Amino acid sequence: MTPEGAFSYFHPDSLFTGFGWDAETASLLLLKRPVESLLILGFGGGTVARQCRALFPQTVIVGVEISARILRMAYQHFHLDTLQVTTVNTSGEAFLRRTRRRFDAIIDDMWPAQPGRPKPLFAEPNWLNLIRSRLKSDGMYAVNLYDRVESLYEVKTALQRFKADFNCVLEVIPGQRVTTIIAGGDDLHTPKEARTRLRRLAPAFTHGLDHVRYRTLHNSF
Repeated sequence: MTPEGAFSYFHPDSLFTGFGWDAETASLLLLKRPVESLLILGFGGGTVARQCRALFPQTVIVGVEISARILRMAYQHFHLDTLQVTTVNTSGEAFLRRTRRRFDAIIDDMWPAQPGRPKPLFAEPNWLNLIRSRLKSDGMYAVNLYDRVESLYEVKTALQRFKADFNCVLEVIPGQRVTTIIAGGDDLHTPKEARTRLRRLAPAFTHGLDHVRYRTLHNSF
């Protein structure tokens, strides 16, 4: 927990939350290619990784977290060692510049350490070029933002930048609309196709993610 809110959630008997973590996971249903590899920037305690491991058991998951303390807590209290994920203690920016690996999907759940500071998407002019260099062909990048009620400027700016770099831009909206997910790729499923994939999941997963909505974003809201 920070002054900005809770950045991770764990309950041994409850996989889904009703909040933005679920929408981050549900964004992977937009991918047309199999999710063989997933990079999570801003790993936190592994809330999204836990959900993704349940939905995609064979996926290779790499989590990047800048706080060693949070990672220690995740291993000690959130049973992170049961998820079969690789965690890296560094910043998302440093990892992307260092690695040469490419991923089917990158989920960006990084939040600035100091309230009011911009996310790399807004602070670094070449951020999306760096992201694309670490995505496989037809991969997807999804970023967690405050929703338009909380920060209309951020959502509008994200849309403009995504539109300049990706053929397909969609919003994945959780039922509890504190945050929202902007997802981009060159060949993604439509909202209808993503909902169809969601309905074909195991009943517990379909029920847990049923609050999530998909929306294609055009040049304006």
